[in-house]
Amino acid sequence: MLKTSFRFFAAFSAIYAVFPNALFSQEQLGMRLERYAGIYGATLNPANTAFNPNNWEISLFSADVFFENNYAFLQNTSLPNALRNSDKIISVADTSAENPPARDAIFLDYFDAKKKMRGVGQSRVTGPSFSFRFGENNVIGLVTAFRTHASAYKIPSVLSYRTITDVPVGQTIDIAPTGVQTMAWGEIGLHYSRRNTDRDVYTAFGVTPRLLLGLEGAYARSNSDLQYTDLPGDTVSFGNARWDYALTTGNFTDNSDSVRARVQGAGFGLDIGFVWAMPADDGDSDEDYAWRLGVSLLDAGFMRFGKSAEKHHLEFDTTIAVTNSDFPAADDPHDRIEDASRVFLGDPAASLQGRSFSMGLPMALSVQLDVKAAPHLYVSGLLVQRMKMLKNSLQRPGTLALVPRFEHRWFSFSLPVVLNDWRSFRMGVAARLGFLYLGTDNLGSLFKKEKLTGGDFYVGLKINAFSFGSREGSGLRSSSGGGRGRQKRGKIKCYDF
Repeated sequence: MLKTSFRFFAAFSAIYAVFPNALFSQEQLGMRLERYAGIYGATLNPANTAFNPNNWEISLFSADVFFENNYAFLQNTSLPNALRNSDKIISVADTSAENPPARDAIFLDYFDAKKKMRGVGQSRVTGPSFSFRFGENNVIGLVTAFRTHASAYKIPSVLSYRTITDVPVGQTIDIAPTGVQTMAWGEIGLHYSRRNTDRDVYTAFGVTPRLLLGLEGAYARSNSDLQYTDLPGDTVSFGNARWDYALTTGNFTDNSDSVRARVQGAGFGLDIGFVWAMPADDGDSDEDYAWRLGVSLLDAGFMRFGKSAEKHHLEFDTTIAVTNSDFPAADDPHDRIEDASRVFLGDPAASLQGRSFSMGLPMALSVQLDVKAAPHLYVSGLLVQRMKMLKNSLQRPGTLALVPRFEHRWFSFSLPVVLNDWRSFRMGVAARLGFLYLGTDNLGSLFKKEKLTGGDFYVGLKINAFSFGSREGSGLRSSSGGGRGRQKRGKIKCYDF
């Protein structure tokens, strides 16, 4: 039992971020990059709203799904089929001639790792949000969201399932430092962007500060090489360990009826961005451009859990043998924490270092380039590079993408081509039909695949102004500044279908 528990924790520390019951985001390129993205585009660069042709918009709801890993995969299935039949997923390790699987079973299998592994999952469900233009060059807004995130990077190859479960009895292996982080939180924030149109190249600045309400959080990290030995019977040994872990405890209970979403921490987050744009000679508004270049810092911030929270440290430089009897069955998770402290430190309270801890948001630096190739036809390039503010920060996947799209006031269509973490190549498709966004940055996951390693899907619904100026947009035509002789905004009229 103990051996199985350790192997599960060690080998699957990333799997919380790999195949969870419900994970809902990566960058949702089909609903973030276009001019009409509005408040949705602010999550990639807050300055983008300055180029929204709509005077105002209200997002009623959006949700997006992303998870990816190179640790495990589902055999010969699609993401929709796996979600519909999650009760039929079984590990290949649990099958044998004496225990044959059902004929309709979906097999969970594992890669033979030759390099460090990773698993990451993100979710974002937005509530009511809006943006509103005042004056000619200012946009204000409000954003609300519920987010979850789990990440594990640089998982040593020795922790691959096939390796860790086949360690010979009596052989000591060294496990390099690794860690996992997870958090769930709510957000409410203000948004502001401003555009300057008095030069040939327009500039814009945007910022979205957010108050964070922490619901759940946890991290676990090994800070040094860990020596692990599988011994005969139900015994294993550990040597030279330095472990840090922290977690919220507000829902530690053996009564499932008392488990609920509760605020256990607070924090602050910030998105800030800049944009440079060359107005299009054939454009009908100041919001149209020949090209647009943006740079942004995303999710700069932290969460402080100081209510119902614990931070622990386990460190020893001797070899300690552990058996199943050292961890008797318990309903209260606190009992397990005290057992670990007693076994490794000799005192059930010795591991506790404090009753608060901090975690960093999944911060990233992003660069975006959008080029108008022809009327209604644009091509976007995107780079998102993750960064860390704190030692125990959530980590988002790196993204390199090329996204051609056809864009019209009332519909758009895009074909994202995405490279995740410089490893996983994906193709997607997305469309906007009036006020409805639908898309995926991993189209292949929706169809049967030999090895399903992740999935992605997003949907959004918002309403915006029915007003138009000349031709297509309701955009600005500034008569002051610049040498381009812009007209003022046209009179408002209803769209004629």
